[in-house]
Order: sequence, then C-alpha cells, then structure tokens
Amino acid sequence: SICALKRFVADRNRDKLKEIPPARVRYPEDKVAVIGSGPAGLSAAHDLALKGYPVTIFEELPVAGGMLHVGIPEYRLPRDVLNDEIDGIRRLGVTIQLNTRVGRDVHIDELKSQGYKAFFLGIGAHKGLKLRIPGEDEFEGFLDAVQFLRKVNLGERKAPGLKVCVIGAGNSAIDAARTSLRLGAEEVHIVYRRQREQMPANPAEVDAAEEEGIHIDLLTSPVRILGKDGRVVGMECIRNELGEPDKSGRRRPVPVKGSEFVIEADCIIPAISQEADLSFLNEDHPFHITRWHSFEVDETTLATNVPGFFAGGDAVTGPATVVRAVAAGHRAAVSIDCYLRGKPFKGYWYPKPHLMVGRLDLTEADEKLVRPVMKELPVKEREHNFREVEMGLDEETARLEARRCLRCDL
Repeated sequence: SICALKRFVADRNRDKLKEIPPARVRYPEDKVAVIGSGPAGLSAAHDLALKGYPVTIFEELPVAGGMLHVGIPEYRLPRDVLNDEIDGIRRLGVTIQLNTRVGRDVHIDELKSQGYKAFFLGIGAHKGLKLRIPGEDEFEGFLDAVQFLRKVNLGERKAPGLKVCVIGAGNSAIDAARTSLRLGAEEVHIVYRRQREQMPANPAEVDAAEEEGIHIDLLTSPVRILGKDGRVVGMECIRNELGEPDKSGRRRPVPVKGSEFVIEADCIIPAISQEADLSFLNEDHPFHITRWHSFEVDETTLATNVPGFFAGGDAVTGPATVVRAVAAGHRAAVSIDCYLRGKPFKGYWYPKPHLMVGRLDLTEADEKLVRPVMKELPVKEREHNFREVEMGLDEETARLEARRCLRCDL
C-alpha cells in the first residue's frame, strides 16, 4: 500500500516543513513566471527555487493549490495538510500572487518587460464539458461539477438539492456525489453508461460512495433534462447493453430501444470531463493547441512551440492524476533550467536513496503478512461534515506493511 506508506512518512514529517530555509538565489537576473498554482505549477516552482531561480506564481483564484484546493474535497485532502505543503514552498522564496488572472490583471508582454525569462503554463483543466442533450442549461438546478466543487471548497456550504443526480464516473463525479450527500442531499444518484469495472474513478472511492448510500445506475445514459417552471425536476435516461469494442478496446454501450425511464431530481450535476480554459490567451496567440483544447508540447521537455514557454499537467494531458501533474512540474523545472543555462536536456532522473544497506532476509512471519485495511471514519460519523475519512496507518502497521515491499522497510 504505497500511497498509505507515503502518507505515513509525510504525516510524521509535517513539522519539518516549518524548518525549511529560503533557497539560495543564484540567478537573480533569470526570473521565472509560473501561471497556475496547482500541483504542476507548485512542483515546478519548488524545484526551480532550489535550483536558484526567483519564481513567482500567478494564480487567478483567491487560494493556492488549484484542483488540490478547489476540486478535491476536504474529507480526502484536509486543507491544513495542503496549506502546510504550500507554505513550505513559500519558505523557499517562491512568491504566490493570488487573485491575479494572466491576460486580465497582468499580461505576458508586461511580465517579459519585468524581466521574466521563462514561463511555465500549469493552468489545469477547470472547464467542464457539455453533455449535448436537450434541456441542458435551460433550467435552474443544472450545474457543472467543477463549478459546484469550487464553490463548496471556497466556503459555499449549502445543499445543491434534495435529490441530486451526477453524470459521470471519474473522481470528480464521485467527489460531487459524496459532497452533495454531506451538504444535506437526501438522495444521490450517479449515472454511468458503462459497467462498474470500467469506472475510471479510484475503486476505493466508488466503494465509499456506495457505503454512504449513493445509488450507482450502471449501463445508463442521459437522454434529456426535464424541467418545470424553470427548474430541474428530473432526467430521462435509457438503459444500455454492451456491443462491439470501440477504439479504446472497451465494449461500446448501445442504447436498448424502449428502455427509457426517469430519475427524479431537483439538481443535475454533469461530471463527464474537463478541458483547459484558454480564454486568457489573445485570439492571435502563437501557441499550437490540440483539438482537445490543450497545449501541444514536446513530450520529453514539455516545451511549447514558443521559445521560453513550457506547459504541463492537465493543461497538456487533460484531466489526470495529481501525481502525474507533479511529475510534469518536476520535468518542466529541469527543462527550464536547461533552457536558461543554455545546456541540452538530457533527461530527468529521479533522486535515489544514499543509504548503504545490507541484505534483508525475510522471516517466516514476514511471509504471512497481508496488505492492511486502512482505518476509516465510520459512515455514521461522516454525515453532514467534511472530516477526513481515511485515518492513516499507525507506526506498527506501517512497519509491517513496508516489510511486504521489496526493500521499503530499509
């Protein structure tokens, strides 16, 4: 359980974040601008500061963290944990300018005139995609999952409705459903057009949603949004059966004629996917953009077609994991350093441990160890609050779990 082990180490070392000294500035003339304070932008800024560059992050929102703050609910990522990590990056000397939208409050040409020599575009994917079905956007009570989660995570804690229907099966859909329940919704449905094993969300999150009483309607597709007197009253759906495999290799969901039915709801939340919001760019911008409205970059260096500009995270890949965005930030920092120092990019190497260790001989007891089940807050105690659900591993469990891994407990 690598995720749980990393969390154990991070929890044990949180106090050390307060001891981080400022990084030594070696290249004061080579300022770097990072647009977006999500996991990609924060990681790039962190690494660049350690390499000796003055870094400023420009963030449109009133809080730092991107989707870490306004997308992932507190019951999964407590804000004190996130803020401690961000404060550690600030201590390195990174400046974070909040409430600053590039293209409105400050322009790229202005930043160039202020001495910024390189730019990292880590704007994320905060624009929800449309369902393209009748009734969409016609009635009050229809809201995008990204917008809904953003409002909640910025402090607007009220139930979106008593009967909520979420469309989608990714982590955002699960988050929107579980958040609705915590805010007081009496009945929550998740509608997904394929089968359970094809849901892209973390399986543990799907299990938790069901434990909390959320209904998951599988092999079901939305047909149209129903409304009355200007408000949502439900959604017409149709059952699917699995047909031939599509380009992804998965069997295509095919509507079953005559299987239409209605789910009553006073709130519909689509969470089918997101894309980058590129409206901060001028219409005559020089960047190469893909047909998915993402930045086209060199896969190795993350450089865009414009010299000095690099991009990574969801703005390049589309909605992906936090870990993948963090990795992009690390890679971009290496690329930017190479660009500013005029040296070739030879690849990114992950740091390796420097401990000299002996052979580990597994005991008979080690061979009998099994993966632990992380303790969780009881379902009854999760009602109407955002307390953290996963409680973490205690030291003994962490040590035993590490012995199941190849060399981890060394």
